[in-house]
Amino acid sequence: MKRNNGGSMQRNTITYQMKSDRSQYHASYEHNYDKSSKYDFDFSDDSDIDYDSLVTEDDEPVDNLFSERQQKLLTDSLYASWNTDEIFLACANVGIYERKPKYPIVPDMFLSMGVKHAKDIWKKKNRCYMIGVFGKPPEVVIEVVSNTVGKERKEKLKKYERMDIKYYVIYDPDLLIFKRSNLHAYVLKNGKYVAFPKKKSKDYIWFPDLQVGICVFKGEYQKINTEWLIWCDRNGKVLYPAEIKAKKAETKAKKAETKAKEAETKAKEAETKAKEAETKARNAEQIAEVERKSTIKERKKAEAEKRRAEELEKELALLKKKLLQME
Repeated sequence: MKRNNGGSMQRNTITYQMKSDRSQYHASYEHNYDKSSKYDFDFSDDSDIDYDSLVTEDDEPVDNLFSERQQKLLTDSLYASWNTDEIFLACANVGIYERKPKYPIVPDMFLSMGVKHAKDIWKKKNRCYMIGVFGKPPEVVIEVVSNTVGKERKEKLKKYERMDIKYYVIYDPDLLIFKRSNLHAYVLKNGKYVAFPKKKSKDYIWFPDLQVGICVFKGEYQKINTEWLIWCDRNGKVLYPAEIKAKKAETKAKKAETKAKEAETKAKEAETKAKEAETKARNAEQIAEVERKSTIKERKKAEAEKRRAEELEKELALLKKKLLQME
């Protein structure tokens, strides 16, 4: 359900540029936006624009399970893991209107640097991305191919060119419109899109001025395990969404806890062994002391017997002497 300024359901009909290209698009975008401005754009010369007549949502899109999660992943991963000092706006399935708003186009995701949404997001001109309001087009638009009628390679490419969007990314997970690679990116040069050069040493695309890249990774996101389009850093390291970051942190914490328990168990085992060794040493010491005392006793006994033998020998000698005298 979508709200309008009056709070009621909005039932207007509009032909969005989405999975099936149903509109007759005529770009009226003028290439004179203010590139020097960066924050809180609100043009003063838009009084002739009837924003209330524009449809910013119509509850019309029907998409598949993968695409719905893929769109979430592309925005979530930036907000959860991208370490950038610049503010940005990352949106999924939100319409973009040209400088003089007439017909919107709805990419699966877009990224715009140096801008933020207005405080009053329910005001009609703030509900979607009006290039005339923000003062600049997004830097990146992404289309995820889910059928063969979306016209991502031709018509949409031309429209994004005319809107001066610097980077255009097409992700074709099922190779419906491309034969080999599922990830293609284009950069605007002299008003025309040029394909990014293929680099064998890298399996991701890097946008140097944005300091972020994009790649395909295999993993599980929201209970679906497949290949996903996701953002990455300059080394190709994936910028994970909050869900995966939380799971990784939990796994890391569990591993740390397991290691701590293992270390504690080893410490207890070492302590037990030390106590056993101490007990053995004490027992050995006690045995040695008993043996020492026994040895002393035996020696004294032997000495006493020796003295007794010597005394008997002396007595015998005296007795022999007396007998000789009696003879």
